[in-house]
Amino acid sequence: MKKRITLSRQSALGSTLLLALACGVVEHPHEVQRVDTSDDFGPSGGVPPAAGGGVGGVGGTSTISGAGGNAGSSSAGLAGMGVGGAVGGSGQAGTASAGSPPLSGVTIQLGGATVPKERAIAFIHLGHSNMAGYGVSPSSSAPYHFQDTNPRAFEYHAGTPPALALEPTARTTTQRLAGPGVSLLKEALAVAGSDYYFISIGYGQNSAYCSQFLPGGLYYEDLIAASKAIKGRVTFGGIFVYLGITERHGSAADVNGFPDCVNRLVTAIRNDVGEPNLPLLMNDYEVESSGEFAPSGAVATAIRPQIAKIPTTVASSALVSCEGLGMQDDHHFNLDGQRTWAQRAIMTMQQKGWFPWK
Repeated sequence: MKKRITLSRQSALGSTLLLALACGVVEHPHEVQRVDTSDDFGPSGGVPPAAGGGVGGVGGTSTISGAGGNAGSSSAGLAGMGVGGAVGGSGQAGTASAGSPPLSGVTIQLGGATVPKERAIAFIHLGHSNMAGYGVSPSSSAPYHFQDTNPRAFEYHAGTPPALALEPTARTTTQRLAGPGVSLLKEALAVAGSDYYFISIGYGQNSAYCSQFLPGGLYYEDLIAASKAIKGRVTFGGIFVYLGITERHGSAADVNGFPDCVNRLVTAIRNDVGEPNLPLLMNDYEVESSGEFAPSGAVATAIRPQIAKIPTTVASSALVSCEGLGMQDDHHFNLDGQRTWAQRAIMTMQQKGWFPWK
């Protein structure tokens, strides 16, 4: 069970404070719930190996896991992480390859495997209802999202240890509906080296728009909590965002200021995790939508030009096409649509040199 410590937010001027935020959001003061993450990573999570392990030098042995794993040898002149004593679990061991930088010795416990931070890749993904997930069909695709775990695909939510990933990964409820989290992990693993692990850090809110996710807004502290807690124990691999279509819930300033808002949001995340060049993969407009959300409608006409500005406004960013994606309803992706989008996002990372884990 998650443990929470309640802290009261300071009030200003002795009365109710309305904090006007950029992009038109106004937040009412409220209690901030901070999650206790002290037990999330085990007794040795995120610290260098104890005496007897350390960093192997010439001819040293590098292992990620014990029982069931195969030891990997570090070549002459290469450094690999040595683990003193057996580590329980069934994860695969890693082999330091030619040209690989030395491992830091910092590890994270993922299930039964002790994994170097350099091989534990975290994906931050956030956004509106498509990110929270509405996918439930076709039924033939359900096992991929809801049942079939991958031993190297994990999800992490602040307050509980990392767990094998299944949808929903970014919802605030346990409804059996799918977003892109599992798909991003599995599609990344399909093209990554066999000694890598991928971790979903997801947060989705129905009908939410960009300025509500900004620091000081309604959702930023919640979406960044897990990333802050796991910082230093993993390698952050990318930020994946679904936004745009929900700017209609804000003001004209939210629509017209959308590129700048996304830039501010991504910059804040990059600063908080200490990765100033962390790539952004963002959805282009959901062009398979229908009704009021159709590409020729007023919603699309207003926001599509602003979405198109993201690659020139946000450094190290790219839009991922939504053309041809399977739809659950008039604007939500179905199970196959989520998976196809994830495949395109990972392919884009490869093409741009943002996916070095091979």
